[in-house]
Amino acid sequence: MRTILEYTENNLIYMIVLWGVMILAAVFWNLYRREKKAARKAREELRGGKKFYSSFENNRKTAYVFVSEKNRKVLYATPNLELVTGIRPDDLKTDTELMTGLIVRKEAREIAKQLNAWNKEQEFSSEVNYHRSGEKELRRGQIQILYCEKDGGYLLILSDITEEYEKRQEMERELITAQKESQSKTDFLSQMSHEIRTPMNGILGMLSLLKTHLNQPAAAEEYLAKTENLSHFLLTLINDILDISRIESGKVQLEEIPFSLEQLVDKLDSMFRSTAEAKGINWKIEMQDFDVKYVIGDEMRLSQVIINFISNANKFTPPGGTVEVLFRQMDRIGNDLHFMIRVSDTGKGIKEDFLSKIFRPFEQEDASTAHNYGGSGLGMAIADSMVRLMNGQILVESEEGKGTEFSVYLSLPIAEVQEQNEGTEITEAEDPAKTRAIEAFTLKGVRILLAEDNDINAEIAMEILAMEGAVLTRACDGAEVVKMFKESRPYTFDVILMDIQMPKMDGWEATRVIRKMKREDSDLPILAMSANAFLEDRRKSLESGMNGHISKPVDYDEVRRIIGEQLWAVRSH
Repeated sequence: MRTILEYTENNLIYMIVLWGVMILAAVFWNLYRREKKAARKAREELRGGKKFYSSFENNRKTAYVFVSEKNRKVLYATPNLELVTGIRPDDLKTDTELMTGLIVRKEAREIAKQLNAWNKEQEFSSEVNYHRSGEKELRRGQIQILYCEKDGGYLLILSDITEEYEKRQEMERELITAQKESQSKTDFLSQMSHEIRTPMNGILGMLSLLKTHLNQPAAAEEYLAKTENLSHFLLTLINDILDISRIESGKVQLEEIPFSLEQLVDKLDSMFRSTAEAKGINWKIEMQDFDVKYVIGDEMRLSQVIINFISNANKFTPPGGTVEVLFRQMDRIGNDLHFMIRVSDTGKGIKEDFLSKIFRPFEQEDASTAHNYGGSGLGMAIADSMVRLMNGQILVESEEGKGTEFSVYLSLPIAEVQEQNEGTEITEAEDPAKTRAIEAFTLKGVRILLAEDNDINAEIAMEILAMEGAVLTRACDGAEVVKMFKESRPYTFDVILMDIQMPKMDGWEATRVIRKMKREDSDLPILAMSANAFLEDRRKSLESGMNGHISKPVDYDEVRRIIGEQLWAVRSH
C-alpha cells in the first residue's frame, strides 16, 4: 500500500511539472507568435510608409511639409519638395524663411496678414505667384494649411498649379471674348432694328398721309416721292446689313474674272462727275503710270468700295471744295499688279478720336451725321471687310476742317490677253447700232411668260409691264411654266421672266428642263427675276442656262433694258 502511495505521489509531481512545462510552453509560443505578428506588421507598415513617401519622390506638382506649432520648426518634408520649390528638405529644416522668399513680395505680405486673421478652424488656402529657388521664371502656386491640434502642428500642402492656372486663364479669356461677341451681336441687332424701323416708320407715315390727301395731287405726289426715297434708303440698308452678315459668317465669295481698270475709271467718272459739278465741287479722276489695263478680280466689289469713298467725299465736301480720285500703278511683280486707289477731298474732315472707330459697323462721328448727311454707318465697315478679303489694305488720313484721304492698296493678277480683251470690250462699247437700238427699245408687243408664285408680285409685274405694251402670260410655279412652254407653239413667247423660289419646281430646274427641249425656240432669253440676290445666286442662274439675273425689288427700267439687249442679240444673229 505504501509503495502504491509513493508511486502515485511521485507521478503526481511529475504530472504537475509536466503540466507546468506545457503551460509555459504555450505561453512562450503565444508570446513568440505575437512578437512575430507584430514584427511582420511593423515590416509591412515600414514597407507601406516607404511606398507612401516614395510616391512623392517624382511628384512635381504637390509637396507636404509638417511644421511644429510650438517652435515653428519643420519636422518633416516630403522628398519631392525640391522638385516643387527648388528647396531641399534639409535646408528648409534649418531655415524656414526660405519658403517665404520664393513668393512675390507683395503677395507674401498679403498672406502674412491673412494668416494673422486665420482662426485655424477651417483650411487656409491661397494662390500666389512664385518662382523656384534659383530660377527667374514666374509660376503659379497654391498654399493650403491644415491645423493638426492632436499632432501639435500645421500641415502645409504646396502645389504647383501653373498649367491649371494657364488653362483657367485661357478659359476666362475665351469666356470674356464670347461675352463681348454676344454683347456685340446684341448691340448690332438693337442698332439694326433701330435703323430698319426708322425708315419703315417714315414709309408707313407717308402712306397714311397719302390716304388723307388723295384729292390733293400736289401733296399726294410729294408724299409718294418721299415714300420712294425712304424705300430706296431702306433697300440700301437691308443690302448693307446682308453684306455685313455674310462677311461675318464667311459666306462672301469674290469673283475672279478679267475686268478693265480703265473702264472702271470711266464708269466712276460718268457716275459722279455731273452730281459733283452740280453741287459746285471741283471733280478730278485720273490714272497714272499704268501699262496694264486688265486685271483679274471682283470689279463689282471693288467698285462698291470706291463708290462708298467717293459718295462720302461728295457728301461731306461743301460747294467750292475739291474731290480727287487717283488710280496709280505702283509695281509689277511676277504676274501681279500692285496699285493704289486714292480718294481725297477738302471737306469737313474726321475727328481724331473717331478715326480708330471708323470701320466699325453702325459707327458715325456724332448723332448729327445721320440727321444731316444720311447713311447707316455700315458702308465703311463693308469697304474695310471687302478690301481685307482682297488681301488689300486701307489707310486713312484726315484733319478736321481740312479734308480726308482714303488710300486702298491692292495686288491683283494681270489678265493674260490684254490686247484681245481690250479690243473686244471696245468693239462692244462703241457699237452705235446696239446703243441706238437699246435706247429706242420699248416693250410694246413683246410676249412675256412670267413665272411668279406670289400673287402680289405677279400683279405688280404684269400691270407695270402691260402699261409699257408687253403681252403677258403668267405661270404660278416652275412645273407650270415648263408645261405651258412645252404645250405652246414655237416662238409663242419672246422671253421668260423666271422667279427662283417656287413650289413644285424652282426656276433653275425649270430653265434646265426648257434648255433640254428639242424645239427651235428652246434658246429663247430666260431672265431670273428673284429675291435671291447674292453672287452665288447669280452664278447659279447663269450655270442653269439663264441669260441674266434681275434682283428684287425690281427696277423695271432695268428689266426693259436687259430685255432689249437680249432681243437685240437674238435678232442681230
